[in-house]
Amino acid sequence: MNREPKISEIEKLIEHFRQTEREHELNEILERHSIKQKDEIFSVVDLDHEFHEEAIVVNKLAWHEGLIKKTKKPFKRAQWIFRNKWYVRFGAYWLLLFIFIFSFLNAPILIGRVTISEKRADPKLITYQELQVTPTDKSAPLEPGEVIPSGSFLKVPKLKVNAPIQFPDTNDEAVIQQYLTQGVVHYSGTANPGEVGNSFITGHSSNFWWIKGSYNYIFVNLDKLVPGDQAVIYHNGNKYVYEVSSEVVVLPTDVSVLQQTDTPTLSLMTCTPPGTNWKRLVVKLNQISPTYTKPQLVTRTYEEPLNLPSTDLNSIGAWLKSVWDAILHPTD
Repeated sequence: MNREPKISEIEKLIEHFRQTEREHELNEILERHSIKQKDEIFSVVDLDHEFHEEAIVVNKLAWHEGLIKKTKKPFKRAQWIFRNKWYVRFGAYWLLLFIFIFSFLNAPILIGRVTISEKRADPKLITYQELQVTPTDKSAPLEPGEVIPSGSFLKVPKLKVNAPIQFPDTNDEAVIQQYLTQGVVHYSGTANPGEVGNSFITGHSSNFWWIKGSYNYIFVNLDKLVPGDQAVIYHNGNKYVYEVSSEVVVLPTDVSVLQQTDTPTLSLMTCTPPGTNWKRLVVKLNQISPTYTKPQLVTRTYEEPLNLPSTDLNSIGAWLKSVWDAILHPTD
């Protein structure tokens, strides 16, 4: 942006030409640009300026010919706009007034935010409990030549029992009686074989002799099992081995034997004495293979972070924040 010349500067320029005896150069410049006559001079300033038109033209020609150096003032245009545009001045004044009023009304807050630095807390140790589960095998190891049959089967070697396990989706008495003609019955709602909980299975100890069936007396000798005897269940392609732990005789109304457990267990039930439905004999067995380890509560401690992790470390904002933190906490 070119600065408008002053009359004194133009006079000094002309005097310079005169003192250096270079008036002929000035005349040549004026003749070259055909502006020696008054009526050929073009206006280069607005009506608000009071500069002589000839002096301005001479000054511009001197700049053009390299006789004087242009002065660069990048803010000249902005200053002119501020002086001559009333709405710019009006907006600037209102902005300054708003900043002053806002700062005045919020001075305590601003002073407090600047003078009081945030105190950094020491890392805090957090203690919590975690449930630790030990992985176990899905199936017990097979004996040489042993093959897992398709479907589900209960095998009790001491009683020479080898019966399919039926899984009705209801505990209706009539439905269970119908399934008992096809094997032993898993009581719906209890744990499946191999799962944590009480897998409850029932079978006949007796039946009418004229009712045909291969499983009418499947549990007639169930009371002969003692602690240490074993039973095997094949289910979903896996083998589970159980060992007798205890037995109990209860009334038909005592449903506590159906309660679930926190380890894989098996309950075998039948009517007793054989030939009656007076009471129920329940033999309880624990799963011994695959070995099951109960989950344990483990106490752990970790150091609570002071800040959440940042996802934008490589940014201008993050860099500026790090500089600001260094200013507020120079000793950290």
